[in-house]
Amino acid sequence: MMPRLLTISLKDVKIWLRDPAALGVLLGMPVVLILILGSAFGGLTGEGSYVGKVAIVNLDTAQVAEGRNDVAGEIVVMLSENKDISSLFGIDVRDDAKAVRAEVERGDLIAALVVPEGFNAAVNDAKPVELEVLKDPGSELSANIWESIVRSISIELSRVSVIAQTAGTVAAQQGASPEAVGAMVGAAIQQATAPGEVSPVTVQVAKAEKQTDDFSPLDYFSVSMTSMFLLFGAMFGSFAFITERREQTMSRLLSTPTARSSFVGGKMLGIMLLGLLQFGVLYAYTSMMMKVNWGASVAGTWMVAAAELAAATGLAVLIASIAKSERGAGGIGPLVIQLMALTGGAFFQLSILPQWLQPIRHISVIGWALQGFQKVQLEGAGPSDLLVEVGALMAFAIVFFGIGVWRLRDDR
Repeated sequence: MMPRLLTISLKDVKIWLRDPAALGVLLGMPVVLILILGSAFGGLTGEGSYVGKVAIVNLDTAQVAEGRNDVAGEIVVMLSENKDISSLFGIDVRDDAKAVRAEVERGDLIAALVVPEGFNAAVNDAKPVELEVLKDPGSELSANIWESIVRSISIELSRVSVIAQTAGTVAAQQGASPEAVGAMVGAAIQQATAPGEVSPVTVQVAKAEKQTDDFSPLDYFSVSMTSMFLLFGAMFGSFAFITERREQTMSRLLSTPTARSSFVGGKMLGIMLLGLLQFGVLYAYTSMMMKVNWGASVAGTWMVAAAELAAATGLAVLIASIAKSERGAGGIGPLVIQLMALTGGAFFQLSILPQWLQPIRHISVIGWALQGFQKVQLEGAGPSDLLVEVGALMAFAIVFFGIGVWRLRDDR
């Protein structure tokens, strides 16, 4: 019995691995969707914080006289070398304002800052001056973040300008020479911009304690898309059942000493082996190439995956027992999987739904699988903590398999 079961399962796995369409659905599509959804809902950095590309153009590059301050240069350094700002934006320091303006208009840059000519002279003389922010209308939210950062710098410069203007007025009232007034203004600016200078108002930033459902979109969608596409193995498994039945291979095989249990068991083992291979590839790719955090317990993660694959094999038998052709299975399979994905939270976190509606995930194989994977990701759960989720998935497997075998009992 066992040799025949293995022969049947390995034959199916070889057929699937030689099918480019099947490999595209099982491996290519989840990677593409993970990239698209992870990028759309928070970016592909480990913290999901990347906003977009911006540019800084400093048109005031004239040499600054002794005793005067290169405020324009300090602004460029402040923005381009600040780690917090660099984690939000890809900052490019440029010298062609016309080219940068064109890139913003095309949407190649979400925003830009232009420091005008004569900026240093105006600030050092405490005269009004403007910084120009260019924004792409198609990236308004991201561009507004950049604008707010520039405005905060502008406010600080205004504070420095007021200090400088006050120092100059006092010096002039005391009858100081123009050179002395300039020196006093420069000294006031240097003191106001010195490292560690205390501002009238300070802001203390405290990070809130991380909540159980708060993790990067890339982490979330890597797990959810993998969970969803593990069920697509069930659809291909049902194709194998139906093809064998349509070509009467199943009837001929069952007319030999091959037991029905060997045939069905071989088909199910083939689906399990394909699913384990699929999960292994996606797990390795997302972990190593995309730096997705699957959690500390590798054993717990694989236990949930194996339980979901058991449910997928049962679903394959059920679909094969209902559909009369490959086309029928191709219609039923994706519909069932998409419904499970929607109710299970594969496309969005169910925490956004009303509290009374959130238990809807428990009618879905994907919902239970996601709950298990996220317990490993967020709570550090191990195998002993996942018995409820694994038990629920195995219950799905038994029900699907039982109904499917019952409906297939007359196929000879």
